[in-house]
Formats: sequence, C-alpha cells, structure tokens
Amino acid sequence: MELSTVVYLALAILGWGLGAFFDKACLKYMDASGAFYVRALVMIALFAPMVAWKHSHTKQALLGSDRLGPLFVAGSVIVSMAGVFFYLKALSGGEASRIVPLSSTYPFVTFVLAVLFLGESFTANRLVGTLLLAGGVYFISK
Repeated sequence: MELSTVVYLALAILGWGLGAFFDKACLKYMDASGAFYVRALVMIALFAPMVAWKHSHTKQALLGSDRLGPLFVAGSVIVSMAGVFFYLKALSGGEASRIVPLSSTYPFVTFVLAVLFLGESFTANRLVGTLLLAGGVYFISK
C-alpha cells in the first residue's frame, strides 16, 4: 500500500472514531431522530457551498458519466443515510463500546456483494480475514 493510502486510511479511522464519540455524546442531549436531522442540516450547510464552488466539476461528473453513475450515487446516499439513522437509533439504546464495534461488521456485507456483483476475486484469505475481523469485533463488544 502506498504511504498516501495509509495516511488517508488512518485519517478515515480517526474521523469515524471521533464521529462515533460525538454521536454518542450528542444523544445525551437529543433523541436519535433529532440528531439525524440536525446532522443532515449541518451537512447541507457545510457541503452546499463546496458543491457550488466545485459546480463545474460536479456538472462534468454528472454529464460525463453513464446513466447508472448518478443512480449508484443516489443509492449510496440513501442506504448510507438509512444506515446512519438506524445506527443512531441503536446507539441511543446501547453502550457506544458495544454498538460501534458491532456496527463495524459491515465489511462482511460489502465483501459478499463485491464478490457476487462487482466481479472482485474471492479468496480464502479474504473470506477468513473478513470473518475474523467480524468475529473479533463481536467478541470485543461482549
């Protein structure tokens, strides 16, 4: 793996870890549905100016892609935001130290779908690694 990839991965892990911490902290002050909608409002306020600033790039990406590109983006947004909503609901009813690791078993779903529908290679090492990761997360949360 290139160094830049490792740095980006470390930053993503840090961001997700801090995000889960702030998610649980905010649930002390508002319910999960309210946190979800406030999150959406903050995202719109932060990202609308960025999209406007990069309007030509966004337009080029939309017009230059196959028709399925924007549909997959929309699908990603819809299912990701649904995941966030249900994650916040689960987090509001449980301990962060249990809910966050258990919600992090989603790579198994991605692994199966990527092999079945994206033509990614199936290897025993990837399967065992993904299962060990999911199993380890399960035991950490016990």
